[in-house]
Amino acid sequence: MLLNKAAPFIKRIQLDRIHPRRIAKDVADSGVDLFRLLKDIPSEVHEILKLAKHGKMKMEFEHHGLEAMLLTHERISNRISFAIVLASLVIGSSLILLSGIPPIWNGISVIGLIGFLIAGAMGFGLLISIMKSGKM
Repeated sequence: MLLNKAAPFIKRIQLDRIHPRRIAKDVADSGVDLFRLLKDIPSEVHEILKLAKHGKMKMEFEHHGLEAMLLTHERISNRISFAIVLASLVIGSSLILLSGIPPIWNGISVIGLIGFLIAGAMGFGLLISIMKSGKM
């Protein structure tokens, strides 16, 4: 019922859209816009080339959707740094144990033993962190 009453108006709008006079007006408007664009292009290109020649041209880029990748990269970097510190602590503690630097307790260097205990705690913490993230 409503569609029957609206049909003549819809038909008139459709006919207005394809009327030759309307199409000619749209083409003329587009032609004027195209003419203005073609007229402005040489001066714009000249300006761009002048800026480039003097080293004053600036370009701006904006990336979208990289935040997750940057967060993952930061997490990986932190874990690698932590692992390097952990490895150096283990190696240093081993050297201290082998050299027998005092104080000695039951034939073991206390400083080396403390280094191993700290390295063990750090390694355990790193393992828990990796397991919490669910990505091994």
